[in-house]
Amino acid sequence: MQRLDPRAARRPFSRHAADVGPAGRRGPVRSVSRGGAVRAERGPAGAAQRLADALARDAPRQDRNPHSADRAGAFHPTLFVRYQRHEQALLSTLAECYLQGVSTRKVRQIVEQLCGETVSASTVSRATKQLDGPLAAWRTRKLEAEAYPYLVLDAHYERIRREGQVLSTAVLWVLGVAATGYREYLGVWLGNAESGPVWSRVFKDLHARGLHGVQYVVSDEHAGLKAAVQRYFPEAVHQRCQVHYLRNALTKVSTPTKQEALLAALRDVWAAPTRAEAEQRGQHLIASLQKPLPAVADWLEETLGDTLGYFVLKEAEARRRLRTTNALEREHEEIRRRTRVIRIFPSEASYLRLATALAADRSDLWAKRRYIIPASPTVNVKSALKTPRAA
Repeated sequence: MQRLDPRAARRPFSRHAADVGPAGRRGPVRSVSRGGAVRAERGPAGAAQRLADALARDAPRQDRNPHSADRAGAFHPTLFVRYQRHEQALLSTLAECYLQGVSTRKVRQIVEQLCGETVSASTVSRATKQLDGPLAAWRTRKLEAEAYPYLVLDAHYERIRREGQVLSTAVLWVLGVAATGYREYLGVWLGNAESGPVWSRVFKDLHARGLHGVQYVVSDEHAGLKAAVQRYFPEAVHQRCQVHYLRNALTKVSTPTKQEALLAALRDVWAAPTRAEAEQRGQHLIASLQKPLPAVADWLEETLGDTLGYFVLKEAEARRRLRTTNALEREHEEIRRRTRVIRIFPSEASYLRLATALAADRSDLWAKRRYIIPASPTVNVKSALKTPRAA
């Protein structure tokens, strides 16, 4: 934003190099008006006259009559509007820096170097709060336009100030894959934990927004989450994330050699072409562990079937992508890269602002490329990968 030079009131402008004498002394300063008349402009009176002329030029034509008064208060010079646009551009830049994970301290340093002005933390906060309206509308958008057969559920924890203290807060994410093969975030929610009531509140909100056609859900194994899925999506197949399952299996075996053998055996089970073949390989693995690792064998017999739900998917690519929650795990790393700068969020609204903006941005990026190719003979695989999603 331009700043007025206080010396302007004492020194009139000169547009002609001839006004400067040979010895470097400034001669009589003259300016030419639009009508060609020459008038002298010196001292405060000249500066005031120039400002009045600028305001008169920016005023509407009907207000240029010196005998008319702006009794309705409709006169708004465009000179000030131009500076207001500059301020809005600065506020938008501050908000973008915030969303990109730039700390408030660095934002203040950048603005001070560029504009010569110091920006307070409240100014950055005011700039980011202008995003609340559009982001809230995005979180509550309707979903009845198309079906989302596949859902990917996951959560991670952030430190957020709530209830008067800094608490570890669960951030719950739902990623939906439409029948057309495109994926997008359906929303982000906060809760005190990954409990059944919290996930029930999430699914209730999704139902109210029109979510329908859910046939397959992949998530980690939480008793409350699984119960909520069965309640709100009773016809959907639940797939336990295989990556989380491998991590759980490693905790049940101590020696590295047996850990590697167990992981190799589980991957062999999941590489089977059909569910019947996978179940047969699983029974063989359980029988081989009955004597050396009976506790592990009992755990596999009870839980291994939860990891085979992906065989209901017809598309090979869908089986590969939707057998784990890796689609969200990778996104969590990017989100943590942004939130690591802030570390502790002052309120739930401040975190939702950042998380929602990142989710909306990723959804726009995903709309340019299919995540899975639907099993349809009318879809050309090569062209479908390059076809952007209709707005």
